[in-house]
Amino acid sequence: MPGTLFFARVDHGRQIEVRRDDLVSDDFWRNVRAEWGQMGANPNLAVSVPIEIFSSRQGWLPGMCRRHGVTVSLDEGTRALVKRGGSERERMRSLRAAPTQEPSQECWERASAGLAQTRFARDLRSFQTRDLARLLELDHGANFSVPGAGKTTVELAVYESERTAGRVDRLLVVAPLSAFDAWMQDGIACLSPSPIAHRYAGGAIPPSTELLLVTYQRLVVAYDRIAAWVQAHATLVVLDEAHRMKRGHDGEWGKACLDLAFLAARRDVLTGTPAPQHPSDLTALIDFLWPGQAQRVLPPTALVAQPTPAAVAQVTPAIAPLFVRTTKHELELKQPRKQIIRVPLEGLQGQIYTSLRTRFSDLARTQRDRVALSSWSEVTMYLLEAATNPALLPAGSSSADPIQFRHPPLPVPEDATLHHLVSDYASYETPAKLVQLAALIEQLRGDGRKVLVWSNFVRNLETLERMLAVHQPALVHGGIPSEITQPGAPRVREHEIDRFRTDPSCGVLLANPAAMGEGVSLHQVCHDMIYLERTFNAGQYLQSVDRIHRLGLERSTETNIYFLITEGTIDEAVSARVELKSTNLGTMLDDPAIATMALPDEEDVGDPIDVGDHGDIAALFAHLRGEPDGE
Repeated sequence: MPGTLFFARVDHGRQIEVRRDDLVSDDFWRNVRAEWGQMGANPNLAVSVPIEIFSSRQGWLPGMCRRHGVTVSLDEGTRALVKRGGSERERMRSLRAAPTQEPSQECWERASAGLAQTRFARDLRSFQTRDLARLLELDHGANFSVPGAGKTTVELAVYESERTAGRVDRLLVVAPLSAFDAWMQDGIACLSPSPIAHRYAGGAIPPSTELLLVTYQRLVVAYDRIAAWVQAHATLVVLDEAHRMKRGHDGEWGKACLDLAFLAARRDVLTGTPAPQHPSDLTALIDFLWPGQAQRVLPPTALVAQPTPAAVAQVTPAIAPLFVRTTKHELELKQPRKQIIRVPLEGLQGQIYTSLRTRFSDLARTQRDRVALSSWSEVTMYLLEAATNPALLPAGSSSADPIQFRHPPLPVPEDATLHHLVSDYASYETPAKLVQLAALIEQLRGDGRKVLVWSNFVRNLETLERMLAVHQPALVHGGIPSEITQPGAPRVREHEIDRFRTDPSCGVLLANPAAMGEGVSLHQVCHDMIYLERTFNAGQYLQSVDRIHRLGLERSTETNIYFLITEGTIDEAVSARVELKSTNLGTMLDDPAIATMALPDEEDVGDPIDVGDHGDIAALFAHLRGEPDGE
């Protein structure tokens, strides 16, 4: 007798145990181990195969078994996995064969009239109905619409449609912490009665939970518990800001998501920039939606280290059957009104800045010096500090301690060294930018307007909280925890944001783009934002603008953006570069094709200058050389 291979799904569905009986030959078993690895307590008799490897490398088995006369015995879990994998491969073939396929009449009806028969209570825009219809046509879908297009709303409509159809009954959302608020708020606004939601921070999951929110980090730590919850229900698993798992099996987040894919009844991904750095970033996203299919879908020429523009252009049509996308133009938002407020560089601040720029200019005089300098990002931050608030410069000063500027200021000693003046700057001067900022906020608040203020420096934010105390400002930065991570903290981000939204006496929100760059919507209460300073990071700037300039604004609403720029400083070089880069990135985001440039996230905010961008470095060096307008 030739023998039998036994297959069993174990480890919460993450592994397939393959075991042979005594009649399976050693030669045959060597083939099994060559294809599926050596994992297991006794690999001579049984191996444990990660589910993704088993699913992607099972094509060799039927022919080998026929040649050797070996039979197979599958447990229920493995049989369901094999059957589903076969049907999804067939579905992928049909999708790729008809890339211009329109949603069926049934899906159009479910996306419009049919949705009215469900709990869904929010009216959809025409482009959202179109995207919903197409997503319902897919077994698993991707929404690559631009930030601010209402992807959360569309996905909740997908869930409610699929739930009503009996295909799912629970929703798991893997998302950055900053996106939890949007899911909670939209869950209440879109579904009536709203689902019982739970923001997972560890421990048991309440049995009544219908909507479970978990961060990518927490998913890794609590995978077994989350996986068991998904497996116990017909669950729609959604990856929000899905480009965060782009490393796939090479990263912990990606591996956990890809493992979870096999347990979901339906899988969807949401991100406005699915290929942050390279077309290969799409591989993990497609493999989550359609396990093992990415290499078949993506053009091989686009996956090389440096693909040609022609190869990159092939990516969008190759994956077109798998995603929907709403462009920025379709949102029909009124363009923000931008106003640059120039602040003179003078007094002690002028002396400090000029000295600092001269020092760095000397270091950058030759190419050798440029290479030897440890970090141009640090140089950029020093210059931004000096251009905004020289009190930030002294080494060893607390990053969070508010600065107290002396009133009236002391006269500057004639014999004081520059080092002494920098160390005790707050005794001699209040930076002109902060004075101008306070005056502008006073004016806007006098008109009854709420104001969002951005600064990259935590100490600036803490200082402004004290300076602007009359406006009872809310404060959000990396040192303010979430109520999910520290539920007993005296001050949490969620409460600060809610206070800004709902408390009439709270007229200002002070925020760091790294802590509040995505997932937070303020467009219903705030239409004015001020940038105390910006870095060269254009993606971060665009993402911060989206907090108040997004879907839901009335066409008549005027959004005002103010930029405080200190004359003759790096502020001018940054402003020119960011406007150029944000225009280019905005053009990419408005294109139906997939942009290979990402908006940053709070775990990967990026450097203040892109040292690989010749334009950024050239602008910095031009400023250090004193060339006007960065030319």
